[in-house]
Amino acid sequence: MNKYEHIAKMEQIMADHEALMGQLTALLDTVEARQPDYAALIEYYYSSQRNQDLEDDSAGRIPADMKRGVLSEDEIFDLMGDYRDNAIRMMELALKMIKL
Repeated sequence: MNKYEHIAKMEQIMADHEALMGQLTALLDTVEARQPDYAALIEYYYSSQRNQDLEDDSAGRIPADMKRGVLSEDEIFDLMGDYRDNAIRMMELALKMIKL
């Protein structure tokens, strides 16, 4: 074993984590930029417009070939749960990262 093999190993770890931080930054930038879209979706979920759309769907007025997952009981609600779970995970991971 080379006396300085650990330096090469640490260099690789550093390079890997620099790449990870770049990817994370890009993803967080995208999520942050898309927050207004997400807020609009949540507003729609609780809106009278969605209630009207649900009635129209039940009455067969919405074209059968139109995607309408936003009218399901669970899809937006599940996404809200995913957002919450990931936000908590990010906070917990951030705390670990800061404490290092």
